[in-house]
Amino acid sequence: MSPLVWVMKKKKISNQQIGLFILILILLLEWGINSLYSSQGDFGFIERGNNIFILIAGAVKNPGVYAFDREPSLKELVARAGDLKAKLIGTKWDTYPSVAQGTSVQISSENGYINVSTGPMPAAYKITLKIPISINTASQEELDTIPGIGPTLAKKIINYISLYGPFKTVEEIRNVPGVRRLRYLKIKPHIGI
Repeated sequence: MSPLVWVMKKKKISNQQIGLFILILILLLEWGINSLYSSQGDFGFIERGNNIFILIAGAVKNPGVYAFDREPSLKELVARAGDLKAKLIGTKWDTYPSVAQGTSVQISSENGYINVSTGPMPAAYKITLKIPISINTASQEELDTIPGIGPTLAKKIINYISLYGPFKTVEEIRNVPGVRRLRYLKIKPHIGI
């Protein structure tokens, strides 16, 4: 009795199948290259358009980042955030100025009175929302969040400002050692004066 052996026949691959496989491979490669070049490092960003982004936190029902088509008044901002958690005593909304792009608004209420403090939105929010970060006023940590800068270059930028004063134009950042043409092109969309 002879041992039982399985014999498997190889299926021939036709030239048409090979050609189709190569065509699909070329198309996938072309799509990958186009995606890489068209993104230019914008992964994770949302389209900003003409929106004004404001961060509101504190005693509002729905804290978060809100988009407006113009600089909103404090009353409009609070209304968009779902109103306040507490009742107010005679608040004069008109006494508060409009809120500018990239502002963080912290609202607290005590004994029926509202307290509002404003400051710059954290740099990570600005980068995500494509709001330029001022290279003249940003801290080293904020500069470090800009894609293409990192901690070493952030320190060089701070040192440059302390030696020569604030930048007059965005292009002047090219005078900082380590900022060559390609790096400048990478960081330019994220910075402002």
